[in-house]
Amino acid sequence: MYYYIYDSFLSDKKYRKLLAQIETRLTDLGINGKINRLSFLKNIRDLITDEIKNGQNTIVVLGNDSTINKVINIIADLDVFLGIIPIGKEQKISKFLGVPEGLAACETLSARIIKKINLGKINQSYFVTSLVIAGRDIILECDNNFVINLEQYNHIEITNKHLFQPTDQLEIIINNQAKKFFFLSAGSDISRFKGQSLLINSKKSIPILVNDEKRIIKTPAQISLKKQALAVIVGRSRQEQPPA
Repeated sequence: MYYYIYDSFLSDKKYRKLLAQIETRLTDLGINGKINRLSFLKNIRDLITDEIKNGQNTIVVLGNDSTINKVINIIADLDVFLGIIPIGKEQKISKFLGVPEGLAACETLSARIIKKINLGKINQSYFVTSLVIAGRDIILECDNNFVINLEQYNHIEITNKHLFQPTDQLEIIINNQAKKFFFLSAGSDISRFKGQSLLINSKKSIPILVNDEKRIIKTPAQISLKKQALAVIVGRSRQEQPPA
């Protein structure tokens, strides 16, 4: 039932004691299962899809935001559950989901509080929290309804703000030093609006940072939201909005 994916960085000897404690606690709780340790020689997609075909329905990630995001992009369209045992730096997603780090996450996993979360989508990839793009001569087309031309340098964040609510809207935040737009709510240097879909184009290709994984996707990019996309085991202290 439970299938555990260990990120490759956990092979460092400094994690041995913690992993041994986690494995013992999982056994005590009766939720131990098959373990697979990632390496450069193993294809994570093949590992996970093979185990799902063999009947595994709860995929548990031991690692950080990058590990979690890689697994989400494999299982988002499959009928399985995601669990997390956060280890290492970069833990924005686990904080968002209310999952404590390290050994304490075993209790959250055992409690098995399941919520379906919304996922953002950029082209063919999913993300949990947000995207960031910065540059000039950027064109935003929102909901096939209106177009914003940003000739000056702008910092833009696209956020999956309400993870647990069955919304279909992303929040777009433009840090714009130039003129404000009459249909946007503006305060000082920042303009905000919401939309179901966003097409980003630019005169020159500009990198878009996927915050979950520190991964770069270049323009043009189609961004949307998939409602209630993935069943996740969450903690009791989950946040209604992403941490800053």
